[in-house]
Amino acid sequence: MPYRRLPNTDSARLKALKLAIENAQDLAPRDKPFSQSSLNNLIKTLPHFERLIQYQKEAYHLQTEKSPKYNYLYKKGRNYVSHFIQVLNLAIIRGDLKKEARDYFNLDKDAKKLPQIKTEQGLLKWGEIVVNGEPERIANGGNPMTNPTIGIVKVHYENFKEAYRFQKNLQDSYVRASKQVANYRPEVDKVILQLWNEIEASFEPNPEVHRRNLCRKYGVVYFFRRNEIIPEQEHVSDEYRKNRVVNKDLRTDNVEPLQNETEIYEDSTNNIPSQIQDEAIIVEQELTTTKQTDNKETTTVPEEDEETSFQYSLF
Repeated sequence: MPYRRLPNTDSARLKALKLAIENAQDLAPRDKPFSQSSLNNLIKTLPHFERLIQYQKEAYHLQTEKSPKYNYLYKKGRNYVSHFIQVLNLAIIRGDLKKEARDYFNLDKDAKKLPQIKTEQGLLKWGEIVVNGEPERIANGGNPMTNPTIGIVKVHYENFKEAYRFQKNLQDSYVRASKQVANYRPEVDKVILQLWNEIEASFEPNPEVHRRNLCRKYGVVYFFRRNEIIPEQEHVSDEYRKNRVVNKDLRTDNVEPLQNETEIYEDSTNNIPSQIQDEAIIVEQELTTTKQTDNKETTTVPEEDEETSFQYSLF
């Protein structure tokens, strides 16, 4: 026995609402399979739900559209802040700067490792420290660092910070739109449930298969269980009929072997025509030759080791 299932996706909800209103809009009130109250709820719910879905899609599209540029600016800002700190450490190792220079950047005097700047929050924190620390060091008599200079580091850091704020706003917009859709779904499901109950009650006097076909016209969805026999009069696609069958023995696309093919396997080899016997002998000879070739000793040349390359990185 098929069962009715309410929509479980937003696209399915929209489809159910649209089918109901499209097929009933030209009918007289007494001919509609649902009440005027349900029609009013349908007219109010469908446009609002469509706007929420559209807003959610636009927010998601805008966020994904800006992501490549944001990732590029994030990588640039991270590289320049990281390189600046590395150059600082190299200058201290060479003796060009004293260890006390690290105090301006909230670093331990003996620290040689880079701080954690592989995350957005880490880059925001250490970028701010570097941009503010280098001018203070220079103001206290230190020589400006080059390659990169603090000016170019600040440019890339500020570009990232601006892109971060913009991307965060886009993410918040998408989250807000998704929450609005999620909060409105129960209302939509309530309208669909009432609508479908009235549609089924309206077509109740009809035979079972005919009743389901009439209900489908107004968006009601029925599912047959696996291996359940679907009546021929049921308005479902051939693909759906095929996919409902799990047991391979019940599939309609299986072809039974022909009777003469079955008899050939049952006959003895003496009754096989001479032409088929000759072909079988040729095939057997070819298989024997192939087997002998496979049994011969073969010398395997070991593969050369893959060349291992090492790449020095400042990260």
